[in-house]
Amino acid sequence: MIFLKFSFIFFNRYYGGWVCENVYYLGCSGVVNFGGLRIGGLSGIYKQRDYGLGHFETFPYTNDTIRSIYHVRRYEMFKLNMIRQPIDIFLSHDWPENITRFGDEKRLKRIKQGLAPDIERVRLGNPYCEMLLYKIKPRYWFAAHLHVKFAALIPHDVPQTVTAPNPDEIPISLDEAVTDQNEIDDPDPDELPSFIDDIDTTNVVIETDEIQIVDSEETQITNDITAELPLDLENLDEFVNSSIPSSTPSNTQGSYTRFLSLDKCLPGREFLQILDFPEANGPLELSYDEEWLAITKATHQFFSVTYKQAPLPTESQMQDPLDNSQEWVRNNILQKDSGLLIPKNFLPTAPAHNASNQQEYNLNIPFLNPQTVAFTQMLEIENMINPDGQRV
Repeated sequence: MIFLKFSFIFFNRYYGGWVCENVYYLGCSGVVNFGGLRIGGLSGIYKQRDYGLGHFETFPYTNDTIRSIYHVRRYEMFKLNMIRQPIDIFLSHDWPENITRFGDEKRLKRIKQGLAPDIERVRLGNPYCEMLLYKIKPRYWFAAHLHVKFAALIPHDVPQTVTAPNPDEIPISLDEAVTDQNEIDDPDPDELPSFIDDIDTTNVVIETDEIQIVDSEETQITNDITAELPLDLENLDEFVNSSIPSSTPSNTQGSYTRFLSLDKCLPGREFLQILDFPEANGPLELSYDEEWLAITKATHQFFSVTYKQAPLPTESQMQDPLDNSQEWVRNNILQKDSGLLIPKNFLPTAPAHNASNQQEYNLNIPFLNPQTVAFTQMLEIENMINPDGQRV
């Protein structure tokens, strides 16, 4: 299982790692490979006030830092913006901003009435995720956060107007944009209804085990479609009336992204959907991604563990460092017997509860994570997460 849900307890696995056997955390941002699929992700929730800061939070956490630590930072988007090779699946906690206009927005407003004001004011979601969506064009984008099932189909051959977060400046790249948007934290699952029995179902997609595309004449179920399209969705007639091949490459004209978010894992809620990837015929083993390792190494000098984020360069300024890091990865990692295979090196990081109440460790000091140590040694970069952490 690969997952994203960043919190303070995972920061010692900043670069990703095993949370327990068979459960792998992608890190604050990351890309891995599994079965021939390239899977990327971004952890955390967007909050404007913390977006431009460094990863300054550390033990002992305060009431403020225990929350700000899981807020998305500009540095993570800066790294993700360096991706050039096609991505099959992208995972995030936040929804990309404006994603609702590509699905059944009217139904979403009826089911989650509290989301309607933010949707209408274009304040729902992460604006930088929206920019990233159109930049890397993944085949699939899965998200969480809002505790409701919602699907959408986003075309990439139709001109899109992406509003820069700062209305006075159109950003050249993700790392150069700023915003004054206030984003919501996780909503209270008891505050908003998750299902309404008496909603008007006229022209509403009926959710079944298969995702359906709806037009004014009939319902067509196409192969491998993982998005619901409402009657009034604009600019997608060509997709509505034709079968969409599942093998369309991601970074070419005519591509699209299938977006899906599911509900909370509770009885009676739509929290699970099984998707098949028949093209995933590679080894069923997790492996590091060559391009992402190069990006991580090339951008490490800009990683800030202080309140102030170090200034970030432009994409053009990063081209030579990226090329050099790519060559380094090929010469120093791909040549090893283990290659890019992610080692199954999970070890308990902190001690188990001591029933005798005999305290052997200072719980105000973080514990050193051996997976982070191994990763930074592999890339020959400094471990800035908690190099002085306690050892179990």
